[in-house]
Amino acid sequence: MSTKLSVMAMLALLGVARQTGAQPEPNLYELDTQAQKAPPPSSALDRVLKSLYVRVCVRSDVAPFGSFSQGTLAGFDIDLAREITNQLGIDYKQALGLEWVVVDAEQRIKRVADGACDLVVADLSYTKERAAQIGTSKVYLRTDKVLVGAKRITRKMPVIAKLAGATGDAGIPGTTKELRTYQEIIHAMDNGEVDYVVTDRPIADHLIRSTVTPFQVTKTLAENAESYVVGVAKGSPELLAAVNRALEDLARNGRLALIARRWL
Repeated sequence: MSTKLSVMAMLALLGVARQTGAQPEPNLYELDTQAQKAPPPSSALDRVLKSLYVRVCVRSDVAPFGSFSQGTLAGFDIDLAREITNQLGIDYKQALGLEWVVVDAEQRIKRVADGACDLVVADLSYTKERAAQIGTSKVYLRTDKVLVGAKRITRKMPVIAKLAGATGDAGIPGTTKELRTYQEIIHAMDNGEVDYVVTDRPIADHLIRSTVTPFQVTKTLAENAESYVVGVAKGSPELLAAVNRALEDLARNGRLALIARRWL
């Protein structure tokens, strides 16, 4: 009796489905998004897809964007590079791997321009000069440039630390001291070798936490606000378009904001 009722119930449900035009729900494992059109042969994007790897230039000296933590790279830009790679894999139906190319601030433009990496995701601020040398994506982060100062300054002419290859000006009189890494800057702050540091606000917060000598944000350089972009080699329009599409998707589905909440 129960079997007969079950069959009758199933037939009734099928009849309702036919009457309403309802379709049975597809299996989750059969769902996928529509593939993007294949890129032109021998284009930068075609080479990436055929290699099954995305080579990404990142930095390892600039928390919270990229630094070594427990022996592995971590930070905002590291997570973003992974998400972009995953989205490219979704769009072009390829399981893409990641290969890190660690660079410093001065190398970022040169390394992507000469083909050492496919993308540079390394707190790279947009400038007209940089856009003339490489392709630049849509802006994925905006942040203030700030002046970090020691709580006690005795020099008549202060020493202002700045990372070599970085943008921004202190806007105050002083002697500029360029250093190659933020570790060198922290060392100089601890040893009293510098009075001020010009940097982006998230990096400033990290420097203040990392130094044993008291420093604080003394000024926001509003005219020097930074707009972070992803860089690709010039003449790579398909790859740049794919990166922009990935960034837009990450913004729409909330993953870009999630990365920012996690690290900033």
